[in-house]
Order: sequence, then C-alpha cells, then structure tokens
Amino acid sequence: MNKLTIREALQRASSFMEPLEDTRFLAELFLRHVLGLTRTELFTRIHDEVTPTQWEKIEELLSQRKKGIPAQYLLGEQEFYGLPFRVNPSVLIPRPETEILVEEVLKRLNTEAPLKGADIGTGSGAIAVTLAAHSKWQIYAVDIAQESLDTAQENSRLNGVAEQLTFLKGDLLSPIPEKLDFLVSNPPYIPSQDILGLDVQVRVHEPMRALDGGTDGLDFYRRICAGLPQVLKPGGLVAFEIGIGQAAEVQELLLQSGAVQSTEAIRDLAGIERIIIGS
Repeated sequence: MNKLTIREALQRASSFMEPLEDTRFLAELFLRHVLGLTRTELFTRIHDEVTPTQWEKIEELLSQRKKGIPAQYLLGEQEFYGLPFRVNPSVLIPRPETEILVEEVLKRLNTEAPLKGADIGTGSGAIAVTLAAHSKWQIYAVDIAQESLDTAQENSRLNGVAEQLTFLKGDLLSPIPEKLDFLVSNPPYIPSQDILGLDVQVRVHEPMRALDGGTDGLDFYRRICAGLPQVLKPGGLVAFEIGIGQAAEVQELLLQSGAVQSTEAIRDLAGIERIIIGS
C-alpha cells in the first residue's frame, strides 16, 4: 500500500462506505478509534501518516460495517445520557428515545432519597446505571441473560455506581426480593410480524430477545403489569418505554393491575407517545 496521510485515509474510507448513510462521520469515527485520537487531534494531525497496519484495521472495520454490523458493536461503545457504555451483540444498543424515560423518572422522584427500584430487562444497564449516577437510589438490574448482566455490571463499574446496583438473573419480576419505590423497563415491544421489516443491522445483529414483543408487541407489558401488585409499594412509580401506537393499551394494562391510580403518556421528539408513566 502507498503511504497514506490521515486526510487521504479519511477520503478513501468515506468513498469505501458509499452508499451507506453518514459516510464521512463513520469514516472519521473508525479512524479516530484505530488511531486513538480525539476529533480535534485528528484534524490537527491531518497530514500525519497512517501505517499499513493501522489502515488494515480501519479497512476491516469498514468491511464489517458495510455488511450491516452496527458501528457501536464494532467500536464496542455507545454514549447514553452523556455517559460511556460498553456494548456488544448480547445487548441492545441504547437509543436516544430511552433517555426520555430516564429523564422522566429523575424528574418525578427525589434523587436525594434512599429509594429502591428495579430496571427490568436491563441489557447494557444503560437505564439502571444512568439513574444510579444521578441519584442516591439502590437499583436491582434484572435480566434473563447472563451475558447481558455481565455487560451491565461492567458498565456500572465504568461509571462508578457498582455499589448502588444489584444484578439479578431471572425472568422479569421473578427475582425481585422486596417491595419497590419504582420500577422501570424498556422491554421488547416490536410485534413478531414486524421483525422482518426492521433494518438489517437491527434484525440480524441485535439480540432478538430484546426486540420481539409477541404477536401484538405487548406480551412483556402484560406479564410485568400482572406482577406489579407483588413488587410495587403503594404510591410507587412505574415507567415504560413503548412502541408506536401502544400507549392506550399499555396504560389500560397498568390501570387494570391496580398497582397505580393514574397514567400519563410522554411524547418523544418526533411527537410519538413513547413513555408511559404510572403512579
């Protein structure tokens, strides 16, 4: 390979990624990752050379991304609510919409109080870790998959909140040992028949157990709501992320549980009802 400068490598990587979206952004991301540079450093050293070994690593990342593997898995990280998180194919990549769930819970509860809560289907731990990082709460992080719990535990250490979290392996509410002040969950909510229509990087590469919500997408809400009276204190708060068009049915499930007296739907930036709060 002829010698490449960072500028030339960036141009070559960008053209390699076409016709994928955000080609320049992805090329820059991969170069920074392999070269170990911040964005500022990358552009102040734009005339520095890229070694053949470094370019091989960049090319491999580009090839994998072109096959549909999410950039977050290739880089092993994703930012959420301003915090760093390790991600891998055993966990769903944290989405911006889920930040609204975290924000609503923090807004509605006393972050200085010693509350106890649970994050059901914790995955990477994004919700539980972020809530802990902004409060004095103790939180049970529950997941059915040990590899997800291992990732969440790593993220709790990475963000300095390991002492506030307890990791429980089990099915939904079954491992929770006591009554809680709050419960949050971003469960699988995509109807089974809609899975095939998802983007390949989601459908093929993200864990199916974190996506498929059953025939109408509501299986996990039904099961969680059925168990709420056993785990939620009177006056406790429940917060769910939901799929498009599911608000009314999830609110009804919450009210039917008897564990909450009222519900509210919160819209995301696109105007879609995305978060349901019960209290």
